[in-house]
Amino acid sequence: MAKLLKPMVILLLLLSIASLVLGIILFNQREEIKSRTQTLENGMATIAQSLRYPDLNRQNLMDVDRMAGEISRLNGHADDQWHELMDTKQDLENTRIALQETQERLEMTERELERETARANRLQDDLDTRTRELADARNRISSLERDKANLEVRISDFERQVAQMEEEMLELNETIAEQRLQIEELEAELFPEDRIIETPEGLAGQILFVNPDWHFVILDVGINDGLSLNTELLVHRDDALVGRVRVSNVKDANAVAEILSDWQQQPLREGDYVLH
Repeated sequence: MAKLLKPMVILLLLLSIASLVLGIILFNQREEIKSRTQTLENGMATIAQSLRYPDLNRQNLMDVDRMAGEISRLNGHADDQWHELMDTKQDLENTRIALQETQERLEMTERELERETARANRLQDDLDTRTRELADARNRISSLERDKANLEVRISDFERQVAQMEEEMLELNETIAEQRLQIEELEAELFPEDRIIETPEGLAGQILFVNPDWHFVILDVGINDGLSLNTELLVHRDDALVGRVRVSNVKDANAVAEILSDWQQQPLREGDYVLH
């Protein structure tokens, strides 16, 4: 019995030693697992904070059965954050592209603005030049208007002088006509044989002066050309017949003729030709 007890004591002693060693090992592993669990819990909390996941239940991380669910929810939130990050990245890429296009349009707009500014400056320069030219033109117009007013005054004076001279000329023509008529009457009385002189056919001359008010003209032909009193002459202008006159007074180199109104086609003018 004593021999059997001794091995059993030794066996129990060995078992006790093994239990003690196993307890120490398990205690050390428990502390390590606890440390790892705390590290995992802190890491999960840090990750949850980084992912902006406020619903993290740290108590579930202490329970192995509920840890998987909590990690799964955190993982789902991480996936959502990932997709949101991808969407944000795509939005940023789209924004970058839009920004680049906007930058290109801005550069194009700036270049166009520079061109339009240069064009506006050229137009402004042209406008300034045109404004100066317009001012100069207005000054010249003002000067011309003053000159015109002065000329109009002078013309009015000349017109009055001409009218006065025309009146005097009419009076002189009347006097001349009367004197020529008296001379004609005297010549007819003194030289009655001259009245029977006939004007040759084809005699041609030209009108030197026209008095439409008193209906007479002065011709550049006279007795020296064979012209006689009361001769009727046709008046031509180019190839057209414009009237007819009758000689009422004749001198050596010119004559006075009466305008025959019944034959007048157009007003007679100086330079018209007469033909017998």
